[in-house]
Amino acid sequence: MLGPADTAEQREAVSYAVLTLMERLSPNERAVYVLREAFEYRHREIAEILDITEAASQQILHRAKQHVAHAKARPDIDKVAAERIVEEFLAAATSGQTNELVRLLTMDAVAVGDGGGKVPARTKAFEGAIAVAKFVRGMFKPTEAKRAIVGGPPQIYAWTANGEPAVVVVVEGRVVAIMCLEVTAEGVTACRTQANPDKLERATDQWAAADHGEPLLVM
Repeated sequence: MLGPADTAEQREAVSYAVLTLMERLSPNERAVYVLREAFEYRHREIAEILDITEAASQQILHRAKQHVAHAKARPDIDKVAAERIVEEFLAAATSGQTNELVRLLTMDAVAVGDGGGKVPARTKAFEGAIAVAKFVRGMFKPTEAKRAIVGGPPQIYAWTANGEPAVVVVVEGRVVAIMCLEVTAEGVTACRTQANPDKLERATDQWAAADHGEPLLVM
Protein backbone atom coordinates (compact mmCIF):
# COMPACT_ATOMS: atom_id res chain seq x y z
CA MET A 1 0.00 0.00 0.00
CA LEU A 2 1.25 3.50 -0.75
CA GLY A 3 2.24 5.97 1.95
CA PRO A 4 1.30 9.69 1.89
CA ALA A 5 4.49 10.76 0.08
CA ASP A 6 4.18 7.98 -2.45
CA THR A 7 0.53 8.84 -3.03
CA ALA A 8 1.36 12.43 -3.97
CA GLU A 9 4.09 11.25 -6.32
CA GLN A 10 1.81 8.71 -7.95
CA ARG A 11 -0.86 11.35 -8.54
CA GLU A 12 1.71 13.38 -10.48
CA ALA A 13 2.54 10.26 -12.53
CA VAL A 14 -0.94 10.35 -14.08
CA SER A 15 -0.29 12.99 -16.73
CA TYR A 16 -2.68 15.84 -17.48
CA ALA A 17 -3.21 14.44 -20.96
CA VAL A 18 -4.23 11.04 -19.59
CA LEU A 19 -6.59 12.69 -17.12
CA THR A 20 -8.28 14.37 -20.05
CA LEU A 21 -8.48 11.10 -21.97
CA MET A 22 -10.12 9.52 -18.94
CA GLU A 23 -13.03 11.94 -19.30
CA ARG A 24 -14.04 9.59 -22.12
CA LEU A 25 -14.18 6.55 -19.85
CA SER A 26 -17.27 5.38 -18.02
CA PRO A 27 -17.35 6.08 -14.25
CA ASN A 28 -16.41 2.46 -13.45
CA GLU A 29 -13.60 2.43 -16.01
CA ARG A 30 -12.24 5.70 -14.68
CA ALA A 31 -12.37 4.53 -11.05
CA VAL A 32 -10.66 1.21 -11.75
CA TYR A 33 -8.01 2.85 -13.96
CA VAL A 34 -7.05 5.42 -11.31
CA LEU A 35 -7.09 2.99 -8.39
CA ARG A 36 -4.94 0.48 -10.24
CA GLU A 37 -2.61 2.65 -12.36
CA ALA A 38 -2.14 5.67 -10.09
CA PHE A 39 -2.49 4.14 -6.63
CA GLU A 40 -1.49 0.52 -7.33
CA TYR A 41 -4.43 -1.06 -5.54
CA ARG A 42 -4.80 -4.80 -6.09
CA HIS A 43 -7.85 -5.99 -8.00
CA ARG A 44 -9.18 -7.64 -4.82
CA GLU A 45 -9.09 -4.26 -3.06
CA ILE A 46 -10.66 -2.47 -6.01
CA ALA A 47 -13.44 -5.05 -6.10
CA GLU A 48 -14.21 -4.40 -2.42
CA ILE A 49 -14.19 -0.61 -2.87
CA LEU A 50 -16.46 -0.63 -5.92
CA ASP A 51 -18.58 -3.62 -4.87
CA ILE A 52 -17.76 -5.65 -7.98
CA THR A 53 -16.01 -8.97 -8.52
CA GLU A 54 -12.25 -9.25 -8.90
CA ALA A 55 -12.73 -10.62 -12.42
CA ALA A 56 -14.92 -7.65 -13.31
CA SER A 57 -12.21 -5.28 -12.06
CA GLN A 58 -9.66 -6.96 -14.33
CA GLN A 59 -11.99 -6.79 -17.32
CA ILE A 60 -12.85 -3.14 -16.69
CA LEU A 61 -9.15 -2.22 -16.43
CA HIS A 62 -8.40 -4.01 -19.69
CA ARG A 63 -11.21 -2.15 -21.43
CA ALA A 64 -10.14 1.21 -19.96
CA LYS A 65 -6.54 0.70 -21.09
CA GLN A 66 -7.72 -0.05 -24.60
CA HIS A 67 -9.76 3.16 -24.70
CA VAL A 68 -6.86 5.28 -23.41
CA ALA A 69 -4.32 3.64 -25.74
CA HIS A 70 -6.58 4.09 -28.76
CA ALA A 71 -7.13 7.77 -27.97
CA LYS A 72 -3.39 8.37 -27.49
CA ALA A 73 -2.33 6.57 -30.65
CA ARG A 74 -1.51 9.48 -32.95
CA PRO A 75 1.65 10.69 -34.70
CA ASP A 76 3.36 13.91 -33.66
CA ILE A 77 2.45 16.80 -35.96
CA ASP A 78 4.96 19.05 -37.69
CA LYS A 79 5.24 22.79 -37.10
CA VAL A 80 3.75 23.87 -40.44
CA ALA A 81 0.70 21.62 -40.09
CA ALA A 82 0.26 22.68 -36.45
CA GLU A 83 0.28 26.35 -37.39
CA ARG A 84 -2.31 25.78 -40.11
CA ILE A 85 -4.60 23.94 -37.68
CA VAL A 86 -4.22 26.62 -35.00
CA GLU A 87 -4.87 29.42 -37.53
CA GLU A 88 -8.11 27.77 -38.64
CA PHE A 89 -9.10 27.08 -35.04
CA LEU A 90 -8.48 30.69 -33.99
CA ALA A 91 -10.33 32.06 -37.02
CA ALA A 92 -13.36 29.98 -36.03
CA ALA A 93 -13.02 30.91 -32.34
CA THR A 94 -13.02 34.63 -33.11
CA SER A 95 -15.59 34.55 -35.90
CA GLY A 96 -18.52 35.10 -33.54
CA GLN A 97 -20.23 32.06 -35.05
CA THR A 98 -20.46 28.96 -32.85
CA ASN A 99 -21.17 26.76 -35.86
CA GLU A 100 -17.72 27.59 -37.29
CA LEU A 101 -16.10 25.96 -34.28
CA VAL A 102 -18.59 23.09 -34.17
CA ARG A 103 -17.55 22.28 -37.74
CA LEU A 104 -13.95 21.76 -36.59
CA LEU A 105 -14.82 19.69 -33.50
CA THR A 106 -15.86 16.07 -33.19
CA MET A 107 -19.32 15.60 -31.72
CA ASP A 108 -17.82 14.01 -28.57
CA ALA A 109 -15.13 16.68 -28.14
CA VAL A 110 -14.08 17.64 -24.61
CA ALA A 111 -12.39 20.71 -23.11
CA VAL A 112 -10.70 20.86 -19.71
CA GLY A 113 -8.32 23.24 -17.95
CA ASP A 114 -5.85 23.46 -15.08
CA GLY A 115 -5.41 26.80 -13.31
CA GLY A 116 -3.85 25.38 -10.17
CA GLY A 117 -6.25 27.43 -8.06
CA LYS A 118 -4.35 30.57 -9.05
CA VAL A 119 -5.95 31.31 -12.42
CA PRO A 120 -9.66 30.84 -13.20
CA ALA A 121 -10.04 27.51 -15.01
CA ARG A 122 -12.80 24.93 -15.09
CA THR A 123 -11.44 21.49 -14.20
CA LYS A 124 -14.69 19.66 -14.96
CA ALA A 125 -14.74 18.93 -18.65
CA PHE A 126 -17.05 20.58 -21.13
CA GLU A 127 -18.46 17.73 -23.19
CA GLY A 128 -19.83 17.78 -26.72
CA ALA A 129 -19.05 20.00 -29.71
CA ILE A 130 -21.59 22.72 -28.89
CA ALA A 131 -20.54 23.07 -25.23
CA VAL A 132 -16.85 23.13 -26.18
CA ALA A 133 -17.46 25.65 -28.97
CA LYS A 134 -19.28 28.04 -26.62
CA PHE A 135 -16.50 27.70 -24.04
CA VAL A 136 -13.74 28.34 -26.59
CA ARG A 137 -15.57 31.33 -28.07
CA GLY A 138 -15.75 32.83 -24.60
CA MET A 139 -12.07 32.21 -23.97
CA PHE A 140 -11.01 34.17 -27.04
CA LYS A 141 -13.39 37.08 -26.54
CA PRO A 142 -11.17 39.99 -25.41
CA THR A 143 -12.19 41.82 -22.23
CA GLU A 144 -10.51 44.21 -19.82
CA ALA A 145 -11.09 41.71 -17.01
CA LYS A 146 -9.05 39.05 -18.82
CA ARG A 147 -6.25 41.51 -19.51
CA ALA A 148 -6.18 42.40 -15.82
CA ILE A 149 -5.97 38.73 -14.80
CA VAL A 150 -2.98 37.97 -17.04
CA GLY A 151 -1.27 41.33 -16.59
CA GLY A 152 -1.63 42.89 -20.02
CA PRO A 153 -2.85 42.37 -23.61
CA PRO A 154 -2.34 38.68 -24.52
CA GLN A 155 -0.56 37.74 -27.74
CA ILE A 156 -1.73 34.49 -29.31
CA TYR A 157 0.70 32.23 -31.18
CA ALA A 158 0.65 28.86 -32.90
CA TRP A 159 3.09 26.29 -31.52
CA THR A 160 3.44 22.58 -30.82
CA ALA A 161 3.37 21.06 -27.34
CA ASN A 162 3.60 17.36 -26.53
CA GLY A 163 3.50 16.67 -30.26
CA GLU A 164 0.15 18.43 -30.68
CA PRO A 165 -0.90 21.74 -32.25
CA ALA A 166 -1.06 24.31 -29.47
CA VAL A 167 -2.46 27.78 -28.96
CA VAL A 168 0.04 29.70 -26.81
CA VAL A 169 -0.98 32.83 -24.90
CA VAL A 170 1.94 35.14 -24.08
CA VAL A 171 2.03 38.38 -22.07
CA GLU A 172 5.26 40.39 -22.12
CA GLY A 173 7.31 37.32 -22.96
CA ARG A 174 5.67 35.16 -20.29
CA VAL A 175 3.61 32.11 -21.28
CA VAL A 176 0.32 32.42 -19.37
CA ALA A 177 -1.61 29.60 -21.03
CA ILE A 178 -1.19 26.74 -23.49
CA MET A 179 -4.17 25.07 -25.14
CA CYS A 180 -3.23 21.76 -26.76
CA LEU A 181 -5.52 20.54 -29.54
CA GLU A 182 -5.88 16.80 -29.92
CA VAL A 183 -6.60 16.26 -33.60
CA THR A 184 -7.96 13.17 -35.35
CA ALA A 185 -9.08 12.57 -38.92
CA GLU A 186 -12.60 13.52 -37.78
CA GLY A 187 -11.59 16.86 -36.25
CA VAL A 188 -10.44 18.37 -32.96
CA THR A 189 -11.44 15.91 -30.26
CA ALA A 190 -9.97 17.57 -27.15
CA CYS A 191 -8.85 21.02 -25.99
CA ARG A 192 -6.58 20.90 -22.93
CA THR A 193 -5.65 24.23 -21.37
CA GLN A 194 -2.73 24.58 -18.95
CA ALA A 195 -2.86 27.93 -17.15
CA ASN A 196 -1.28 26.99 -13.81
CA PRO A 197 1.64 29.46 -13.41
CA ASP A 198 3.65 26.89 -11.44
CA LYS A 199 3.56 24.52 -14.41
CA LEU A 200 4.36 27.13 -17.07
CA GLU A 201 7.75 28.36 -15.87
CA ARG A 202 9.60 25.81 -18.01
CA ALA A 203 7.37 26.63 -20.99
CA THR A 204 8.32 30.31 -20.64
CA ASP A 205 12.03 29.39 -20.67
CA GLN A 206 11.51 27.26 -23.79
CA TRP A 207 9.48 30.00 -25.40
CA ALA A 208 12.25 32.56 -24.87
CA ALA A 209 14.70 30.33 -26.72
CA ALA A 210 12.28 29.35 -29.53
CA ASP A 211 11.72 30.83 -32.97
CA HIS A 212 8.00 31.52 -32.63
CA GLY A 213 7.45 34.21 -35.27
CA GLU A 214 4.75 36.87 -35.08
CA PRO A 215 1.52 36.51 -33.07
CA LEU A 216 -1.58 35.41 -34.93
CA LEU A 217 -3.77 37.56 -32.73
CA VAL A 218 -3.46 40.25 -30.05
CA MET A 219 -6.42 40.41 -27.65
